[in-house]
Amino acid sequence: MMTAATTVQQQQQQQQHHQNGHHKLSHNNNNNNQTHEATIHQDDSSQTSITKHSLLQFAMQHFRNDSSQEESPKSRSEKSVQATNDRRLHTADLVKWQNYPLTHPLLKLPPELTQLALECFECVLRYCGDLPQDHEFTEVKCVYTVLMHCHKHLILRDEVYCQLMKQTTANRSTCSDSSQRAWRLLSILAAYFGCSESLRPYLVEHLTSAASDRRKSSHGTAQVPSVEEVTAVSAGRSARRQIYRLPGGAERIVNTRCSTVVADVITELCALLGIESEAEQQEFSLYCIVQGDAFTMPLSFDDYILDVTTELLKSGQPFYLIFCRSVWHFPLKRDPAPTPLYIEVLFNQVAPDYLEGLLLEIPNIGAPTPDYVRDMARIAAILHRAADLNHIPVMKEIKFLLPKPALSLREIKPAQWVNLVQSIWGSVAPLSPLQCKAQFLSVLSAWPLFGSSFFAVKRVYGDDIMLPEESPNAPMWRELILALNRRGVFFLDLNTHETLHHWHFIEIISTRKVRSEDGMLFLDMKVGNLLQQNVVRVQTEQAHEISRIMRQYITMAQTSQRDKRE
Repeated sequence: MMTAATTVQQQQQQQQHHQNGHHKLSHNNNNNNQTHEATIHQDDSSQTSITKHSLLQFAMQHFRNDSSQEESPKSRSEKSVQATNDRRLHTADLVKWQNYPLTHPLLKLPPELTQLALECFECVLRYCGDLPQDHEFTEVKCVYTVLMHCHKHLILRDEVYCQLMKQTTANRSTCSDSSQRAWRLLSILAAYFGCSESLRPYLVEHLTSAASDRRKSSHGTAQVPSVEEVTAVSAGRSARRQIYRLPGGAERIVNTRCSTVVADVITELCALLGIESEAEQQEFSLYCIVQGDAFTMPLSFDDYILDVTTELLKSGQPFYLIFCRSVWHFPLKRDPAPTPLYIEVLFNQVAPDYLEGLLLEIPNIGAPTPDYVRDMARIAAILHRAADLNHIPVMKEIKFLLPKPALSLREIKPAQWVNLVQSIWGSVAPLSPLQCKAQFLSVLSAWPLFGSSFFAVKRVYGDDIMLPEESPNAPMWRELILALNRRGVFFLDLNTHETLHHWHFIEIISTRKVRSEDGMLFLDMKVGNLLQQNVVRVQTEQAHEISRIMRQYITMAQTSQRDKRE
């Protein structure tokens, strides 16, 4: 129940000024002139009054009824009224804090779960300080016991939720932080387990101070919290300072709670970049890079961060959480002017692909077009100034500022590149490094392959890819580069990056991932239209990521078209 997980933190703060004396949660503050007895009565009734979704209403319907045998003999009508009143009073006591163990579960549970329910409540009491801890019931052991019982027995989850709702109602413990710790334990429980649909509205009502907070539809977390997490939450430190890396090596720290999911982190980091549109935020992903893994997939938006990190920390595997742009459907931000961090992040993400030559198309015969040559010369000067260098670039520097394929061109000699770059330097030198990085993105945004995700794939020879005549015994597979961008799917020549095949996303009917008996992973793309279709098969270990990005581009394109029609 992630509504609870995101709101109980606010409840904890509201409890702090109630820690001395009566922990009163009354919704009305106009009883100052009442007697002490009346004040207590008003305080209790404010928490146990029967409203549509109050805990008392839930208790009247679902709690055990152990007081019915104590009715006095009267007429049937009087007996019925008296029984109802007795039960209401008895139930009202059951939904308020108590500092001693239960003798029966709150809910109607199977007999075999009775002892476990009582053990859970005893752990709640010890955790909150209402019962003394001992070597067998340490703080962490109490939390683990509750979580493990709830993990193994789903029916116990509502019981424990009711126990914690009870312990956070009219809490008058002599232990100063009993109420606060009950809220903390509730936050731990809510992060890992949901409650039933029947209890959900009553739990939300119980969290009145934050019932209107935005809610999550995420599932419960998959991992039991680490000892460090339990200890931190118990001490009131509900957030952990988690490091997230940006392209280029910069780092940002985001306070990460047990209820924090990937979407929360992406939203917060996008806010730093000045990206407020939810649609544009969908273009960014969070990757978990584990040392030694050749490939990685982005984390799902509803993955809990601590699920990922806890498991890796337990296994001792070095890892990094990296934030980057994985889809480039929307154009570069220009108005309003992008933030410096936005420019830095995209510059550092695009520059390596550019210098590797992935964005550059070189015809089989001849040099790139004059426009490409001018752009490369200007970008070389821009990259030199972007590194905060003020002197004119020389040959030994320029060779590292050009795409790798450009250096091997026969048509343009190294000395010619130097002359071209140095002739442009005068117009670039006055710019700041940040302005240069913005210009770098602006120039490249006009290139056809800008914003592409590149994948090395092997495609089987077929009707449209014939075996070379000079090599009839060549392998049946041809190595290609598969590029995905807002214009569709491209098969590029491995060396020249010329487009061999291109399909718009509207032509992609479906994709399917297939693993052969020998363990090779294939991606089948069904392309065409309603009248004519064919299947294109490529072999790649990144089939899942390719399929995901295709699906995201198609979804975003459909959404944009629908928005335009509306």
